Amino acid sequence: MNKISLLKKGIEFNSRKDVSVSLFIVFISINLFYFINNFFLFFFNKKSNGDEYYFHNLYTVTSFSAKNIFYTPSQPFILLSSCIDYFLKHPMISTRIVSLIACVGLIYFFTKKIKAIQSSSFEKVLKITLFCCAILITNQMFIGTSDFLSVVLLVPALLFILESIDLGKINLTPKSAFVIGIFFAFSIASRPTAIILIGLFYFSIFILLGFKSVFCIDNFIMLLSGAFFLLLINFLPAIQEQKIILDVKEVPKETGVNWFQRNYLMAKFWDSNQIPNTQWVSTNEVIEFKKQNPNYDFPKNQIDLLLKEPGLYFRQMIRMFVKAMYTSYRFMYLLFPILFLSLLKNKRFKTISLINQKNTNNVVKNKIIIVFHLSSIIVFSFLAVKLFEFRWVIPVMILYTYYAIRYLTKLPEKARFLIYNLSFISGIILFVLFFVKNGLKII
Repeated sequence: MNKISLLKKGIEFNSRKDVSVSLFIVFISINLFYFINNFFLFFFNKKSNGDEYYFHNLYTVTSFSAKNIFYTPSQPFILLSSCIDYFLKHPMISTRIVSLIACVGLIYFFTKKIKAIQSSSFEKVLKITLFCCAILITNQMFIGTSDFLSVVLLVPALLFILESIDLGKINLTPKSAFVIGIFFAFSIASRPTAIILIGLFYFSIFILLGFKSVFCIDNFIMLLSGAFFLLLINFLPAIQEQKIILDVKEVPKETGVNWFQRNYLMAKFWDSNQIPNTQWVSTNEVIEFKKQNPNYDFPKNQIDLLLKEPGLYFRQMIRMFVKAMYTSYRFMYLLFPILFLSLLKNKRFKTISLINQKNTNNVVKNKIIIVFHLSSIIVFSFLAVKLFEFRWVIPVMILYTYYAIRYLTKLPEKARFLIYNLSFISGIILFVLFFVKNGLKII
C-alpha cells in the first residue's frame, strides 16, 4: 500500500472517528442526565418503588435468630440488606444499596471482559458505554428488590457454561460445575424467576446441541450442588416442615383473588379498550368486579384461558412479543439485530458468511443466546398474560449485549462505526421522544 493510500485511509478513519465522537458526546450526555435523574428519583424516593416491601423483613443482625435467616423469603438478599442496615439504620435505603452494589460488581466484571477484546482504546470506550447503558436504562439497580441480586448471581454462572462450550458440548471441570451450582442456588433463593431462566437456557442448548449436552456429568454435578445448597439455605423449613421458602409474590388468600385473575381481567380490559394499557387492575378492582358479576366464569389457568378465549390470548401474546422486541432494541440499539447476522449463510453476504465460517464455535453460542432470548419472551408472555415486563429477562439481555459486542468486533471497521453511530442516533432520538411524551422530571 503506497503513502497516498495510507494517507487517504487515515483521513477517512479520523473523519469517521470525529462523527462518532460528536454523536457519542450527545448520546452519553443524554444518558447521564437520564440515569442521574432516575438515581435520585428512585434511589432516594421516600416512598416504595413498585414491589419494594423487602425492607419490612430486615432484622437486627446482633440479635437475629435462626428463624430470621431461614424462614424469611429471599434469604441472601435479606441477609445482605440486614448487614448493611446494621450500620445505616435505614431499611429502605439498605435494600437499594444491595441492588446498587450488585450492579457495580456486574459492570466491573463485564468491563474487564470487554477490555480484553482486541480493539482500539476508543472502541473499547464505545463498547463499554453501550453495555453499561443497556443495564442502567432498566433502573432495577436503584430499586430495593431481590431481582438484581438474583441477576448478578445468575449471569456469570450462565456465561461460564456458555464459554465452556466447545465442539458442541459443555466442558467444565467438576470444581467449576460445583461452584456454578452454588450460584444457581443463591440466585433461585434470591428470586425464583431464575428457575424459569435456567430451564430456558438449557432448552436453548438442547435445541442447538442435542440431548447429550444437557444430560452430561457437568450438569449432573451442578444439579446436585444447586439442590444441596438450596436445601442448606432452607435448612430449618426443610427439616421442620419439609418445604423450602422462596420469594413468591402472592395475593393474600383471604381476598379470594389470585395473580392469574388479576392478570386476566387486566388483559380483558385492555383488549376491550376499557382502560389504557398503561393502567393496571388492583386486587380491590377484581373483588369489586366479582361482586358485580357473581356468575362470571374466570379461567382457572393459562391453558384454560387458551382453550376458552384463544383470540384474546393470541392478541395479548402478539402485543407482548412486539413490546418485548421494541424494548430489546430500546435497550440494546443496533447490538440487538446485529447478533442475528450469526444466522446468515447466504453467499450473497460474503463477508458475514466468511466471519461465521471462521468463528463456528462463537456462532453456536450466539445462536444459543438468540434462542434463549426469544424463548424467554414467549414463555414469560404466556405465563404473564398481561403486559410483558422486561425486568424478567434482564439476565438474557446482559448476555445478549455482551455476545453482540464480541460479534461486532469481527465486522469490518466501516460496519462497526456505522453500527456505533446508528446506535447513538437511535438513542438520542428515542430519549428525545421519551422526554417529549413524559416531560422532564428534573430532580
